[in-house]
Parts: sequence; structure tokens; C-alpha cells
Amino acid sequence: MPKQVDHEERRATIAEAVVRLVAAKGVESASLRAVAAEAGVSMGAVQHYFTTTAEMLLFALDYGNNLLRARIPRLLAERQPATPRETFRWFCGLLLPLDDESRTGARLWAALIARGCVDEPTRKLAAGAYTGLTEFVVRGLTEAVPGHAAAGDTARSARHLVSVVEGLRWPLLFGAYTEHEALAVLDAQFDQIFGDS
Repeated sequence: MPKQVDHEERRATIAEAVVRLVAAKGVESASLRAVAAEAGVSMGAVQHYFTTTAEMLLFALDYGNNLLRARIPRLLAERQPATPRETFRWFCGLLLPLDDESRTGARLWAALIARGCVDEPTRKLAAGAYTGLTEFVVRGLTEAVPGHAAAGDTARSARHLVSVVEGLRWPLLFGAYTEHEALAVLDAQFDQIFGDS
């Protein structure tokens, strides 16, 4: 009797192989053949799901974004910070390359950004990720700082915060900023949103 293949699991295995290759060696390393070897499957198995490298990369980048979206609520439930400011500091810390998992995510995001400059489907994926992140922050700030929302400043504060996190990601990844320096910049942004408390 032929072995049953879980197609979603197989696609996830391939996506994880792409993520590992891209994070370690860049987008150019993720050929169909290299991904098949990394995933421990045949070239035909990869081609069964993805006819082109571009299609495979796009799926893997979306898969990586979905992993981050799933990780945040799980970790937040475990951590339960005491104040809204602590919650946002913790959340923004997850987006910065401060540990192995987030450094892998930052390298994957760098590949997405670079590819999005020249590939329209990837650009749309990246733009959607920024929009989703900003909307998430707007909702969080609306709940955390109700007076802020009444003043109409919530969307602007959310865009500033997302931009600060994005701006800190690369100097941290390249070793130009220490964790302490980056978090000091983040805290200054939180002072503007939450006050000095």
C-alpha cells in the first residue's frame, strides 16, 4: 500500500528548508535542488508543490510571517507583562534580532525586503506585513492608551513605533548597535507614547 503523504506537512517541511537556507546564505542559495537536499526530499517532490523558485520563495516568506504571527500570542500568554508599556516593549523586542530565532527572522525579512524591491508579488507580501503590523499596534495602543485614541494620535504613534523597530533591526543585526543601545532608543519612543512612567 503506498505511503500517505500529508501535503500540508510536506509544504511546511519545504518552507522550513527555504527559511533555513535563506537565513544562512541568502535568497540566491534557495534553488529547487538545494531546497530538496535541505528538506531531505526529492527534487520531484519540491517540483510537485512549486513549479518555480520564485513561487517557492514567496510561499516560504509567507510561511515565516505566519510563524511570527502565531508565536506572538503564545509567548504573550506565557509572559503576561504587567503594564501596557511592558507589553509593547516585550512585543517590540520579539521583532528585533536579539536571540537566534529572531535573528533568523530578521535575515529572512531582509531577504523579503530585497526581493520585494524587484518582484511585485513579494512587494505585496512585504507591504501587507507592514500594514498588518501597523494595524496590530494601532489596536494595541487604542486599548492601552484610550486618551491617545481620542486625540487622533494612535495611528501616527503606531507608524512611528513600527518605523523605530524597523530602523533598529538592521544596526542590531549587523552589530553596529548593542542590545542596550537599541532598547534605549525604543524606551525613548515609549516615553513619547506612554509618558516617563
